[in-house]
Amino acid sequence: MKKQLHSSFEKDYEVEARQQIRKSNLGLNQAMGPVFLLTCIFFVLFLARQMAGPFLPAIEEELGISHAYSGLFILFMGIGFSLSQLGAAYMAGAWGYRPCILYSLWGSAFAMVLVGLLMSPWTLCFGFFVLGIVGGVYVPTGIAFITVLIRPSDWGKAMGIHEIAPNLGLIAAPFLATAAIYLCSWRLGYFSIAAASALLGVVYAGKGMDVEDKPSPPDLKRIRQTVSNRSFWVVGVLLSLAVGVETGVYAILPLFLVNERGFDLAAANQLLGCSRLPGLLMVLVSGWITDRLTPRITILLALCLSGVTIIFLGLGPRNMLIPAIFLQAAASACLFPPILSAASGISTPENRALTISLSLAVAPVAGGGLLPAGIALAGDLGSFSSGLAAAGIFALSGMVLIPFLKKKDS
Repeated sequence: MKKQLHSSFEKDYEVEARQQIRKSNLGLNQAMGPVFLLTCIFFVLFLARQMAGPFLPAIEEELGISHAYSGLFILFMGIGFSLSQLGAAYMAGAWGYRPCILYSLWGSAFAMVLVGLLMSPWTLCFGFFVLGIVGGVYVPTGIAFITVLIRPSDWGKAMGIHEIAPNLGLIAAPFLATAAIYLCSWRLGYFSIAAASALLGVVYAGKGMDVEDKPSPPDLKRIRQTVSNRSFWVVGVLLSLAVGVETGVYAILPLFLVNERGFDLAAANQLLGCSRLPGLLMVLVSGWITDRLTPRITILLALCLSGVTIIFLGLGPRNMLIPAIFLQAAASACLFPPILSAASGISTPENRALTISLSLAVAPVAGGGLLPAGIALAGDLGSFSSGLAAAGIFALSGMVLIPFLKKKDS
């Protein structure tokens, strides 16, 4: 009898908590547990996609392919990620947040096993495409879920905590890649992360928070409302720039360091991982600044510093290469908290998942796929440095869009 009363109390408490979340957004301190679990999920799924960059030199050597060819792996993964953004809003509306997150975790585990088993370049392109299309569902779903849980005044800080995941992933990926290659091969790395993704799915299935209300499924009217908002297009371009200067440049740096700067692969990956350490602090600083100033000011400062450091990375003197890598990593880490806060602020709660999904749809192809593929092609033509300099100019050009970013156009 006592056990039944205790179970009944737990159910009543859970219902009350869900109702509280549905009625009003929580303070960050009240929702720290769910935000932490989502951050762990984001870390594993982001790591799954970012392992490709540190593995590219080893994959090229095993398969005997060119830099431009290996850049296609990143491009196909970006195309898959992009397509997943278009479908994520429909899936979230039909299934809810929790099933979408579980789909992304378990689907990514399957895709990583597939990548680890495939043997030819074109089948690997397909494997990376699948990894992008299943892993990408989490991003708009998880971000929209955080804005449901957290009150708007804490969005910047919550996004800053959530963005620890990709920055930690950028640190861990090169070291894990080096360890996997040393112990066996790059394929071992994908098998290991697949196991972690599947296990985390089991944890979230048992412990993860959810809300009863689902986001409204998108329809043509809501899509027209979203795409007619000028700020939506500004956010889409800014996200493309952010993905390009962070993960796009990151993916190609091992090739640049090994083939044009004379590093061995282990040293290049160690430098790549260590350079991302300041990003763990800077992403929190960026979230703090976003809440106290404005997303527009924070984006402007981060874009300016990112563009200048990428240009210097490509064309600066050799003895300044390592400081430039560290500065570029710190600057790029500051972009996502203010851009994601701005993306959440330009839409209504029911349109938020749709807005983030659509604005993220182009970013993985333009910033995360075409940009690193273009730099890789420049390397085949004889100059990774010129490709990096062009990427820096591309980042600086985004500063002209900041004045057009408005909060929730009427």
